Amino acid sequence: MKIFVGLLLSLLLSFFIVARAAKPSHAPVAAAKTTQTKATGQANAEGLLNDASKALAAMIKDARADSGLDPDIARNKPFWKSTQLIARNLRTAKNGLAAQDDDFLKGIAEARRAHEQMKIDWRLTNSKNKQVVENGKKLGDAIALLRTNYSKEATRKKTGGELTAQEKTDFEKIKAQQKDLLAKVSKLEKSAQKDKALEKGLREIQKQAGRVLTEPATLDAYIASLYLLDVQAGLIRGYEYYVDKPWRASYLELVDWFTGYDTWYDTWYNSVSYDWALVDTSVDVYEDITVSESISEDEISSEESYAESGSFDMSEAEEERVAAEEEANEQVTAGGNIMEGVSDEDDEEGDYRGANDIGDEDTDDGGGE
Repeated sequence: MKIFVGLLLSLLLSFFIVARAAKPSHAPVAAAKTTQTKATGQANAEGLLNDASKALAAMIKDARADSGLDPDIARNKPFWKSTQLIARNLRTAKNGLAAQDDDFLKGIAEARRAHEQMKIDWRLTNSKNKQVVENGKKLGDAIALLRTNYSKEATRKKTGGELTAQEKTDFEKIKAQQKDLLAKVSKLEKSAQKDKALEKGLREIQKQAGRVLTEPATLDAYIASLYLLDVQAGLIRGYEYYVDKPWRASYLELVDWFTGYDTWYDTWYNSVSYDWALVDTSVDVYEDITVSESISEDEISSEESYAESGSFDMSEAEEERVAAEEEANEQVTAGGNIMEGVSDEDDEEGDYRGANDIGDEDTDDGGGE
């Protein structure tokens, strides 16, 4: 009996110890909420280029049918000019893909910059044309998927690993250039104080530059910074039309500043090889980039040709008038209807590292790429 009681006590003690060890000393932290986005389909480089062309053609078709977006009206010319840049660069990309040469990659990179520029230029039109906005978003999403999946940056990211010694040096060069940009923007801030829309744009450029300066020396941060510069270039070019004549020359220094970056980028670009078999690899598409309206191949060709060959240059008098009207335009100052595309919410790797993060420049860390 004593032996039995002893064994029973031992078992109860053991159970008590195990139970205490299994019970947490404090309430468990609630599991982090995760949002899973389901892919709507897949597409390769050729498919995405076709989607971009359809969205561009539909956007142009709808804009041409809207008398308020007449390209002869001065305030609309910046929008049409950036649309022209997109059309020409998509054409370059198509030819480059067919020939499997670097024109494909360079055309996509320039098309993404031009789309970012178009988002800024669109505000000047004061238009509320929903179809143009919808197709403009789809166009941006398709270009962003191309930029972030079929670029040399994407190839380098897939290779993985640590930054090479040369890449670390190059990253420091980028940061030095961003410091220089911040200094130029600071000089312009005083002149822009009366122009709320432009002041907002300069703050966004500052925010982007400041972000690059604080990025760690990692591969993800390096690639993210390269993509972010697409957006930065588009912002700088787009806001050019907001600048009043007395200090336009000072602002154009920002546009010229990108020449130095492009010179460096070409050197980096030429040092990275590209496997053309990648363009046949399909990627997940998470946003609806399918144009809802029916548009034939002949219409696509016709609308693209219209944009590519159109004359949308502005006279000096028109530039002055548009800049003056912009300051008095409540929609432009407030932000208006922007072709923001996919939102720039942070993913696990950070902004500009996802597949289609071409969001509105009004987001905190806001594009490709």
